[in-house]
Amino acid sequence: MKAKEVWERCQTDASLPRADVVIAADTIVVYDNQVLEKPADAADAKRMLSMLSGKTHEALTGVHVVAQDVHYKFVTRTKITFADLDDTTIDEYIRQGEPFDKSGSYGIQGAAALFISGIEGDYWNVVGLPQQPLYQALVSLVNEKQW
Repeated sequence: MKAKEVWERCQTDASLPRADVVIAADTIVVYDNQVLEKPADAADAKRMLSMLSGKTHEALTGVHVVAQDVHYKFVTRTKITFADLDDTTIDEYIRQGEPFDKSGSYGIQGAAALFISGIEGDYWNVVGLPQQPLYQALVSLVNEKQW
């Protein structure tokens, strides 16, 4: 409901621009029914990346589009398969600092792209904003609001 909260604040707080549309999205990584959030530290990042090594997991992004009284909500799911990663590769990736602000300890759009041996679904969903479903929601919004 973050999108609705932001939209309402933009309507009432004079210090913020008036928003006609607000889009909120959040992505989680799931492996073996475990949600892998942002790592707490390097050891946690290594645990997650080692867990994902050679395995298939999912990225799920929930999106909420708000425009006045109109709400569109959807979740997009993508399967990602990691190649086998050795400890040296994982340690160097962690040393670069990339895992620490990312669910599952990796960003597909960064150096971790080299870890991906397969993807089934929407690449942009893994990045964090599934563009095609969002486009469809915005087209529906424009048609519904007759903008």
